[in-house]
Amino acid sequence: MSALSRAVARVRGVLARRAAVYGINRRNLALVYPNNDRRHYPLADDKLLAKERFQAAGVPAPETLAVCEGLYAVPGVVEALRGRSQFVVKPANGAGGGGILVVGAWDAEAGCWRKAGGEPLSPRTLGRHLADVVFGVHSNQLEDRAFVERRVEPHPLFAGLWGDGLCDLRVVTLRTSPVMAMIRVPTAESGGRANLHQGGLGIAVDLATGRTFRALHRGRAVERHPESGAPLLGLELPAWPAVLDVARRAAAAVPLGYLGVDVVVDREARPLVLEINARPGLEIQNVNGRGLGPALAAATDGRAA
Repeated sequence: MSALSRAVARVRGVLARRAAVYGINRRNLALVYPNNDRRHYPLADDKLLAKERFQAAGVPAPETLAVCEGLYAVPGVVEALRGRSQFVVKPANGAGGGGILVVGAWDAEAGCWRKAGGEPLSPRTLGRHLADVVFGVHSNQLEDRAFVERRVEPHPLFAGLWGDGLCDLRVVTLRTSPVMAMIRVPTAESGGRANLHQGGLGIAVDLATGRTFRALHRGRAVERHPESGAPLLGLELPAWPAVLDVARRAAAAVPLGYLGVDVVVDREARPLVLEINARPGLEIQNVNGRGLGPALAAATDGRAA
């Protein structure tokens, strides 16, 4: 092969890789705008509205323990939670994990809870956090609703990856067909949250088999959890067909065609849908080591799982 032929082949290879990868503008123009009507965004952006759709469609989701519709409701919710262990506070319209507070055991002697990581959380501090949420501090709007969910006890495989936070599965769907998937794993650096931009790590999952094949942390390929030391590759995920099934059903429960569906698998291997995202991030391509292009083509012609 001549030098010219090799150069042409390299250029074609670069162009092919570029064609496979989606950036923000291409994602919006090719996937979000044609498939997600803006008027339906609240069904994904507002987690409580999404849960109402899930409930109507029979899609399993974590139990909601309390809702703060406004500041007036904060004292009553704090008193109702006093003495109760293992719950999570979330803003209805939060994004990127902002405002999520993971609460562990109630310490009756100290009169406080323990957060993920062991720090104490007093009822007064919990009340302030709820007030911040309803004032829209974590959702870039003038007001919001706070809600409290039962903390999901994860399946042993996920608890083995990181014991002080909840791993979730992100399944990207196009018109209810799964396209690409990854596990998001918390770290101490991420404060127990699974969001990759906060220091969590991503593990790619093969759609056909439910086995992990690649892991990324802060842009670097890794084979073990940087803090727990747990191996990350070659894992066979529990209830994988059921995970894909609830992702499909959650996507079908709303009139939005392109979604990121976040699923957790509990101790009894039951998949539960945490939330959906109408503008899912693109880091899943880096985690999987390939662009969305071929995966979308496979999903639309029926080759995906």
